[in-house]
Amino acid sequence: MSEQLWCVHIEGLNDFIAVDSEDSARHEAATINAYIDSAGKDSRAALMRAVALEWPFSAPAHARALDEDWHDLQRMSHRREATDGANRSGGVLADITRRVKKLMTVTHADREDDA
Repeated sequence: MSEQLWCVHIEGLNDFIAVDSEDSARHEAATINAYIDSAGKDSRAALMRAVALEWPFSAPAHARALDEDWHDLQRMSHRREATDGANRSGGVLADITRRVKKLMTVTHADREDDA
């Protein structure tokens, strides 16, 4: 039986953020959702929701994404606000947009691994 691999899925953008455990996934999802809720009623934000779920790609893709995603999480707006209290304009949307671009690279590499 293989170990379950976890991630945070940003619904509405279809972004996956690899994390090390189910607890981490649930915590990050709750923190991201709280940040989105506090960011206002922007129509783009209303379409986003973070949920914890099992990683839907290969184990090698999770391993590659885990290191990169951890560093990205440290720079995301929901983390910066928690550490320095600053509310940065457009932060979460800009961060997620950047991550979607990176996800395309990971997804492409994952398809090559599965081939």
